[in-house]
Amino acid sequence: MRNNPLSLLDTHSKVAILSHVSPDGDSLGSLIALGLAMKKLCQGVYIFRNDLFPEKYKFLPGYQQVEAYREDCQQDFDFCFVLDCGDEKRLGYSEVILKRSKKIINIDHHISNTAFGDINLLDTEASSTCEIVYNLLKDFGLALDVDIATCLYTGIATDTGNFVYDNTTAYTHQVAAELMGFHIDLHKISYHLYQNKPLNSVRFLAHVLNHMEIGFDGKVAIIAIPEELLKKFNVLSSDVDGVINYARDIQGIEIAILLKESAGGEVKVGFRAKKDIDVSLLAGKFGGGGHKKASGATIEGTIEEVRKKLEEQITMDLGW
Repeated sequence: MRNNPLSLLDTHSKVAILSHVSPDGDSLGSLIALGLAMKKLCQGVYIFRNDLFPEKYKFLPGYQQVEAYREDCQQDFDFCFVLDCGDEKRLGYSEVILKRSKKIINIDHHISNTAFGDINLLDTEASSTCEIVYNLLKDFGLALDVDIATCLYTGIATDTGNFVYDNTTAYTHQVAAELMGFHIDLHKISYHLYQNKPLNSVRFLAHVLNHMEIGFDGKVAIIAIPEELLKKFNVLSSDVDGVINYARDIQGIEIAILLKESAGGEVKVGFRAKKDIDVSLLAGKFGGGGHKKASGATIEGTIEEVRKKLEEQITMDLGW
């Protein structure tokens, strides 16, 4: 890897590592893995989160070293590594760290990334940001261990839908095999990711699927989640994104849409596709982006208003 940004660091470097709001497995896996690796190189490495740490990922080794960024923090940094984040706005209140950093290194695999870094390590062909971080560490010759490998494997597994999405390549399987060579506890990873769901989450899933709407002659499935529903079932907003996959997997469905009401009069929208439709183009019409078959956007309005806008756009773009 030419111009590996790790070569810029020395033992006295002050480094901040950031993840996006509503972090997922790839975000947290790459965040912690790179943080643990960098602590072998530098004395001043700070691993920041700017959102709640999802309960399901607290099995990740080193998660206790991820600290909440305080807005009153006066620390300046030599380098800021931003992981799995398409643009600065997804950093939430820790976006201010960018202004306190001399150099920003942007590492991501989303096609919609705005290349906001001083150094942009972008690979849209990679399965995940964890795969890019793996290449970065391997190229630099920095030794991995079981903790780093566990974090990287978790990120790759979650961002590929446990190796079934189209972003899964032969190389992705090769990387996963090499990470398993560090004797990671695959049973433990699978248990926490897929076999340890709280009862209230299962009941919530049953409710939203029962109220799912099918339209456009069976081609589009829409799941709407108002804020009061999360409170009713005591479910965190960060824990519901996987619901959209159940809609996508229905026979005949070509586009699945998740509408999640958030504070401030906005709706967070998730898009999934499984055939030839590029939902990143649909998300882009509303200021969002992502991948061809998995994208998102945040749209002003109520759930009903946003639903109408999306339906009109689908009709306009696809003629359905």
